[in-house]
Amino acid sequence: MYLDVKHRIGIEKYRGIPNAFLIDFLDKNNPQLYLVENELARHDIYSHITEQIARFNTSIITSPNQIRDLLIKAIGSNSDTNKDVARLSPFNNATDLAIHLVENQVKIVVAINELSADLNLALQIFGSPPDTALLQRYQSGGRFAYYYEPMRDEIEELETGKKYSDHIVEFDTVVCAAFADGFKSAYLEQDAWWAIRLSQKSREQLKYLAIYEKSPVAHISHYAEIDRIEPYKDTGKYILYLKNKRTIKPIKLGKGKPGDAPQSPRYTTLNHLLKAKELSDLWYWR
Repeated sequence: MYLDVKHRIGIEKYRGIPNAFLIDFLDKNNPQLYLVENELARHDIYSHITEQIARFNTSIITSPNQIRDLLIKAIGSNSDTNKDVARLSPFNNATDLAIHLVENQVKIVVAINELSADLNLALQIFGSPPDTALLQRYQSGGRFAYYYEPMRDEIEELETGKKYSDHIVEFDTVVCAAFADGFKSAYLEQDAWWAIRLSQKSREQLKYLAIYEKSPVAHISHYAEIDRIEPYKDTGKYILYLKNKRTIKPIKLGKGKPGDAPQSPRYTTLNHLLKAKELSDLWYWR
């Protein structure tokens, strides 16, 4: 839920002006608040973008009650928003929802028209780097077209296919596809896997990595615990350092089911991994 409210928050010289509030109801029992910073790549990274984020972080700490009151007002002033909150939220009213949001970790997302190496590097100065969302606009005559990359596209896939309950299953395992050379040099020899794009939620939740060995092997037989997750160079992606590597009975690609083979990282749970007989068992929305 995008609340188009642009209002100064914070105290004295530490004040900042988020472009909007975003309430994420992906986990219905634990909605998450984001402060939104809409940016253009031409803006100076250090004197403008990271300064704004620093002001937001300070305001989150010093002025939670102010943020709470702004949320209550923004929700209460729009009848449609009020109805949506009643439908999506586990709380009885906007006040209870706002209190929950500010009492839990408030996050930041930067929507920007270009993701650069310099921006990725600069965001790492923050203890919890903000999520980023690429958003570009194109015009032809009087018509507009938009291209975007979601800030948590890996979780969107789970949400789209969920069928086991009304709430999202809390994934803890990422499955990555590997050719033989990459599997040997990265996973087996360096105890790591890298260049994975991960949202902040994924970085907080992931505990395991499993490797799908591509054809002609076409199965999963190795997984490991994630020891730590760190930025990978200045790419905006991450490297996962591994420990306690294990082997399991091969989970094979089902006959005539090539769509089950992961081409990019896919998400599941360790419980599903250990019980699966074929790859389709991992993607629990099937």
